[in-house]
Amino acid sequence: MASVKYLFYILLLYGTISLTLTTKRRPLVFVLCLKGFRWDLPYSYSHLPHFRRLATIGSRALWVESEFGGSQTNILSLMSGLHVEHHGRRNFFETIPVINEHVGGHTRLFHWPWFDRQRNQSIHEYLRSGRKGQPEIIETYLNHGRMSLQRFIKYLTSMINSLINDNDRTNLVMSFIDEPFTTLIRHGIQSDSIRRTMLNIDRLIGRLLSLTIKKNINVIILGDHGIEHIDCRRAINLYSIINQRQLNLYTDQYSGSSFSVVVYPKSDFTRQVLLNQFKKIPNEQIQIYSNDQNRLSPKLRLPSIINKPSPIIIFAKEKFYFSYNTEQNPTNCHKNNKNCQQSTIADHSDDPHHLSMRTAFFAYGPLFKKGHINEPVLMTDVYALLRQILCLSPFPLSRGNSFHIHNMLDLTSLSNTCAHLYLSSLNMIKSVSIQSNNQNNTINNDLTLVRINITEKYQIPYNQLIKMRITIN
Repeated sequence: MASVKYLFYILLLYGTISLTLTTKRRPLVFVLCLKGFRWDLPYSYSHLPHFRRLATIGSRALWVESEFGGSQTNILSLMSGLHVEHHGRRNFFETIPVINEHVGGHTRLFHWPWFDRQRNQSIHEYLRSGRKGQPEIIETYLNHGRMSLQRFIKYLTSMINSLINDNDRTNLVMSFIDEPFTTLIRHGIQSDSIRRTMLNIDRLIGRLLSLTIKKNINVIILGDHGIEHIDCRRAINLYSIINQRQLNLYTDQYSGSSFSVVVYPKSDFTRQVLLNQFKKIPNEQIQIYSNDQNRLSPKLRLPSIINKPSPIIIFAKEKFYFSYNTEQNPTNCHKNNKNCQQSTIADHSDDPHHLSMRTAFFAYGPLFKKGHINEPVLMTDVYALLRQILCLSPFPLSRGNSFHIHNMLDLTSLSNTCAHLYLSSLNMIKSVSIQSNNQNNTINNDLTLVRINITEKYQIPYNQLIKMRITIN
């Protein structure tokens, strides 16, 4: 056993030295997230040559299924691999940028939502910071100071240069743009404005291709969620059902889009009061859900606050939407319909079952297959894919027969690229404890064999591994 102990320290020393010598040998990855990038937008308009080229030289998924629809939930799931109902966990482990820092990489975040916010009352907006290294925030995310395409383009060259500069250990850049969402909510999906915006995004894709193809940079382009059109049918004025002041008094927090409302009551009493108020809305207009309902779909299950009642989830049914403003603007409505919500004619729903809430996914680079069309994937599957192409996971994290996002990868190229990094990433192990023991402990693993992911603190059954007996001295 002494020889085994010495071998471990030799491997650890070799891994540490190898890590310092191969920092820039890590795969280079650029992630671009477009807000409200609905899955069918790249195919709805002609004269988008760079999107067509992107699909030819890389891989794309038919669409990405959202996590409860909103930006916060999808960004958290993309960064952590957690489904919505686990977002409120107190032992929220590290996200992709932080794990990348732990193994010697470096992440630059440009206008990336909610990563830089401090912990507050919202259980959705806290992302844990790194212990061994901090991801660099180039520009903080400001929800009211939208990131335009033009401002993003000014930073594009410098971000790419940080990836290809041998003196800069940056290997991951993640950036976020508020288009096409900003154009869609103001002008709608059938407008000339969104056509021009898609042309501008296509030109951005062309510039990105010209900067990255020859540099062997892996690029991922996706959206956070889709978007749904408000065609000025019947509005539900929420604050005419329940007074806004009363709603603030009865709830810890609440949020809403034009098609949904999520309410966290303060107590069981206020929860019942709120339910009674919401039930005044006719059943043909809304549908009410709660986390404690039996057989509730996981995609509709939200994180619960400790010692607080379950959240109330309300979706507007087809032909209806919520209005949060008493002043209406008929100039944006067809046939002078005064029920149209002011200055908003498109929005996202929190209901991921709506087809319009699906988002798009494109990827290309040395680690991706060329011309591959993948079946639909989950937003949490994108997290697993990022772990793969950053050489953080030696094995694909498959979800069974439903989703195979790893079919988009060139596994031969991935294996050749990452093989030298798995050993040098020993510092992914969070802690190694040595305890004295006077007798041998024998562990028989005859019943259930598991593969343990040390980084994520959970274990997944993996029946194809060879059974073995481990003796610890």
